[in-house]
Amino acid sequence: MWCASRVSSRGILTLCRAAIFIAACFSCTSPKAKECVVEGEVKGYGDGFFCVMTETLDDYDVDTVEVKNGHFTYRSSIEHPTQLTFLAIDNAACDKRGTYSFRLLAENANTPIRVKAEVEKKLENAEITGSRVQAEWERINSAEVFRHLKKIQWQRGSLSRTEDSVAYKIKCTEFDGMVKPCLDQLFALDFAPKSTAMVYTLHSYFSFLSVDELENALQRLAPDIEWSVYLERMQERIRRERVMAVGQIAPEFTLEDVNGKKYRLSDFKGKMILLDFTASWCHWCKVEIPYIEAVYKEMQGKDFEIVSVYLDKKREDWVKDVRKENHPWKCLSDVMSWKKGGMAYDYYVGGIPCLIILDRDGRIVSKNTRGEETIQVIRENYK
Repeated sequence: MWCASRVSSRGILTLCRAAIFIAACFSCTSPKAKECVVEGEVKGYGDGFFCVMTETLDDYDVDTVEVKNGHFTYRSSIEHPTQLTFLAIDNAACDKRGTYSFRLLAENANTPIRVKAEVEKKLENAEITGSRVQAEWERINSAEVFRHLKKIQWQRGSLSRTEDSVAYKIKCTEFDGMVKPCLDQLFALDFAPKSTAMVYTLHSYFSFLSVDELENALQRLAPDIEWSVYLERMQERIRRERVMAVGQIAPEFTLEDVNGKKYRLSDFKGKMILLDFTASWCHWCKVEIPYIEAVYKEMQGKDFEIVSVYLDKKREDWVKDVRKENHPWKCLSDVMSWKKGGMAYDYYVGGIPCLIILDRDGRIVSKNTRGEETIQVIRENYK
C-alpha cells in the first residue's frame, strides 16, 4: 500500500460551484478551431449541473455544464484524445441511488459524442457512441483477458501490509509479473498498436511494469500513434527513472526546515543519507516511522543523515506535523507536493512512503525499501 496525491471530491465540487457562478456572470462563448461536442440524455437527472473534469498532463481542467430536464450539450476544445469525467453536483436522485459519475474517452471528431444514461440504472453504465477511441476502449474492456487484468489489479491492491515487508514485496512482485502477459494478449487485437485506447490501457497498468518492460511495450505501438497525455507520462517515466536508477548521482535539491533554514543535497556531502518522502496525511508513512527510528538509533553519531521530505501542499500542515512528531532528524519541505520543479517530481516519487538511500558520494544505493529491509541495506552499504 502507498499513498498518492489526489484531488479531493470536496475540492472539485467547490471549484465546480464557483465555475457555475462565473458562467452565470459571463455567459458568452466564442467559436473554437477544434471542438469536441458531447450531447447527453440522462433520465431521472432533472435540472442541474455536471462537473466536467478533463484530464491534462499534470492535473485536471475543471468545468461545468448545465443540465435541463436531463439533457445537456457540452463543448470543449480538445487538442488530443483524453478522458472526460462527468460528476453529478448536488443531485438528490443520484445521491439516493448512490451513482455519481460516468467517464468517456473523447476526441475531436466531425460528429458529436452521444451519451445515454439513467440514474436508476447508474451513471457508470452510460451508453456512449460517436467516439472512435471510446469504442476501441470498450472492445478492450470486454475482452476476457482484460477482466483478468482488472482482477490482478484488485488483488494486488488488496494486499495488506504486514510486519514482514519482504514477504509483502514478494507478493507484489508476483502480481506485477502477471500483468505483462495480459498486456501482450491485448496487443494482439488488430487495432491495438495504433489505438489511443491501447495507450490508455497501458497507462492504467504501467506502474506494474519495469522500465525495460514499459519501453518495450511502447515500441510495439505504431510509430505515428497520436500524442496523448498518457503516452507522454509513460515516456516521462522512462526518462526520469533512467536518471534515478540505482548507481546514478541523485539530483541536487533545495529544501527548508520549519524555521526557514535552507538545505541542499551538497550540504550532506561525505555522509550516507536516508531520504524519507512522507506527508502529514499519509497513514502508511506513519507505519514506517518505528523502522526509521531504529535506523536513527543505530546510526546516530556516524556519518549518516536522515531527511524526511514532506510532500504536503500547505506549509502549515507539514509544520504542524513536524512539531507534533518531534523527530530528532531533519524534516524538510519545498511545499511543492508532486508539482513539476519540486523534489518529488525530480526524484520520480510515484507514491509514499518512499525511501531512497544515497551513499557518501550522493549515488543512489536503493529505492523503496520497507520495514527492517531499510536498516539491512544501510548496514550492507555503509562504509
